Amino acid sequence: MIKASHDGNPSPGIRPFTVVLQSERLSIATLPDALPFQTLEVDNWESVFKKLSSFRPGCLLVDFDSDRDETLKRVRKFADQGIRFSIVGLTADRSRRTLHLALKHGFVDLVPHPIENRLLIEAVQEAFQADAAGPDSLCNLRSGFGRLTPKEREVLPQLLLGIPSRRLAGKLNVSYQTIDRHRKRVIEKMNVDNMTELAMKLYRQY
Repeated sequence: MIKASHDGNPSPGIRPFTVVLQSERLSIATLPDALPFQTLEVDNWESVFKKLSSFRPGCLLVDFDSDRDETLKRVRKFADQGIRFSIVGLTADRSRRTLHLALKHGFVDLVPHPIENRLLIEAVQEAFQADAAGPDSLCNLRSGFGRLTPKEREVLPQLLLGIPSRRLAGKLNVSYQTIDRHRKRVIEKMNVDNMTELAMKLYRQY
C-alpha cells in the first residue's frame, strides 16, 4: 500500500465521510460491512464536488481501473481550478507505473481489489487526515468553492492569472464592472484579502 505523508487530524466533533463514485465494480453494496465511517454514493463528478464541499473532511473512493483516462481527466480539470480531493483508488494493477500515476495525480493511496477491509480502512483514515490538514485544508478550500456561483467558478482561473478586469471583460464580452463584482465576491467567499493570497492558498501545497 502506498502512502502520501500529511500532518493534521480532523477537528473534534466533525465526522468525516467517504463519497463512493459508482462504477460497474464499485458501489456501497460492494464495500465490506461495518466500516467505521459514513459512506455516500454518487454517480457523477459534479455530485462528488457538491458532497465534498460541506465543511466536513472527506475522501473520494474511486475504481482506478474503470475508465482511468476519464478519471484522471476529471481530477486534472478540478485541480486546474484549484479544487482538490483526498482520493483513494481501488486497483487490481499494482505495477510501479500505476502507483506512480496515482500519486502524480494527487491520490492519497491505492488499495488492492478485491478489497481487504483493513487496508481500505487504513487508506480512508489517511485520506481523512490529509483532507483536514493545516489551516488551509483541502476541505475548507472546497467549502469556499462550494459557495461560488457557476459564473464565479468559471472566471476564477483567469482572475488568478491576474488578467486586468477590462481585458478580461472584453474577452468574455461582459462589462468590467461585472468582472469586478465577480472578483469581489470570490475574495469574500474564499475568505482572503486578494487574489494573490488565494492563489498561494490553492497552490502552495502542490
